[in-house]
Amino acid sequence: MKPTDLITINTTFKVSAEDLSSLEWELRQIVDVIDFKHISNSEKLYKTDDKFKKLVKAKKEATKLCELYINRYNPKS
Repeated sequence: MKPTDLITINTTFKVSAEDLSSLEWELRQIVDVIDFKHISNSEKLYKTDDKFKKLVKAKKEATKLCELYINRYNPKS
């Protein structure tokens, strides 16, 4: 990887509701934002709902498999 290569990243963090709009605006000024979405707080649901917990586990495994596939078969530039 060269220092001038464009890299796509995905990060998740918490921010106060009052700062959300300005944070999004600031990010869009300095980087090419591909996706910006609000993630619902599912902590309580995860703790109390076994079906939801299984869905989260399945999603995590599917994401892992997709990343492994991409890393193996995606042509390098």
